[in-house]
Amino acid sequence: MSTSDGVGTLPRHEMRRERWTKAGPVVSAMPQERVVELQERSEASIGEPGALGLFGFAVGTLVIAIPLSGLVPLKTGVLAALAPVLVFAGIAQFIAGIVALRKGNTFAGTAFGAYGANNTLIATYYLFQSAGVFPSNADTKLLIGIELFCFAYISLVLAVAASKVNLEFVGILLALVPGFGLVAVSNVGGPSSIGDIGGYFLILSAGFAFYGASALVVNSAFQRPVLPLLSRA
Repeated sequence: MSTSDGVGTLPRHEMRRERWTKAGPVVSAMPQERVVELQERSEASIGEPGALGLFGFAVGTLVIAIPLSGLVPLKTGVLAALAPVLVFAGIAQFIAGIVALRKGNTFAGTAFGAYGANNTLIATYYLFQSAGVFPSNADTKLLIGIELFCFAYISLVLAVAASKVNLEFVGILLALVPGFGLVAVSNVGGPSSIGDIGGYFLILSAGFAFYGASALVVNSAFQRPVLPLLSRA
């Protein structure tokens, strides 16, 4: 293929390049400006799911953290918390993650999707346990402990990513690392007092999340930054 002045050019398919966006890697022959324009159009055409996701996360994390921290009896407190954890922190937050992915935000979609699925898993675990589907013993607690260790790692990775977004989200996610990690330690044979400390870190994370969700709602309604999120974008 050549241009009208006879200068040779590469075929279009050979000009495709990988570009990284908030939606992830995009392999395209479009110029960078066009890719950015399409990304911004996608963001502007869909409502922000972050407030729903963060409120769901905050409520579920708070109500499950209160018994985990020892502020109320563990068994009865966890069972009472299952409804909001399953419906609001689980299903609703997972839906917020799907909307975030459609909006082209890989970070928010991954975070809300992962924590929404995790809350659904935790609620299902305790529901099955209370129904006698499987016993509460060292083996089952070991497996749930491993799952919590995995989410401590996921939270750390997301905190690193959030440092490019805003510092409010960094606070939410960094508090989850010891929160999940210490509760996991108590599930794999460590002392229950370690899990209590983890519960307090989860309460701290929930507090940050309540503020973040409030800021997204208020700032969107006023169409200007009323409550700061310390954005790094």
